[in-house]
Amino acid sequence: MSESVEMYLVMTALSRRAPDQPVAVSHLAGRLGVTQVSAIEMCHKLSERGLMSYQPYKGVTLTEAGEAQAQAILSRRRLWVIFLVENLGIAPEEADDLACQLEHITSERLVTALKAFLERAPAPRGGWERARDAETRPLDACAAGTRGRIAALGVPSVAETFLRGQGLAPGVEVEVQAIGADGAVLVAVEGRPLALAPGLAAGITLDSAPAPHAARQEAWARCSTFWACLRGEACAAFTPGAPEG
Repeated sequence: MSESVEMYLVMTALSRRAPDQPVAVSHLAGRLGVTQVSAIEMCHKLSERGLMSYQPYKGVTLTEAGEAQAQAILSRRRLWVIFLVENLGIAPEEADDLACQLEHITSERLVTALKAFLERAPAPRGGWERARDAETRPLDACAAGTRGRIAALGVPSVAETFLRGQGLAPGVEVEVQAIGADGAVLVAVEGRPLALAPGLAAGITLDSAPAPHAARQEAWARCSTFWACLRGEACAAFTPGAPEG
């Protein structure tokens, strides 16, 4: 799959406000820095490939196959950043730059190997202990690196059905992997990545405890700045607490 195709799938997943709500092609064109004509042509191609559903004058939605591809793409960068920071001792800023290059050439076999390695590797000292007093807060208010259990799904019934179908339900443990500038949230549900639009993330309540390991938490936070990478630009310098670019 080409880098250009990956860009369209990820931006569609991050831009929607509900699972079945179309994303305007003009919006995708603006986010990706291309003309609307080019965006329409690409959306037609992805529709023919079964990755998107294109509706003239309404926009595009991801098919089941497109959704799976988008979530896989979003998870690859995080895997590389965590691997480089924790196992090679590379500073988060440099690791982020390297991950920008590696995520587009990572095969499924390598993804599987990375996941297996990170699961076997010992956690950094203090990295996985839970705080004694968990906090209950909306999912979009949690920092990257936060883990906890879903307390409630305060979303419309259609959205709740979609979330439960993805394994996201009260009592399920999740991990916040990345936070988008527009409030979109990438979480891991039983090890599987799931991208949530801002409206969905705001309605989900999490009983959470922050991960105290500073390097890992910064690496997670850096993963939220992948938009520049997806556009083929150099990643902006990261400042903890600063808005993503």
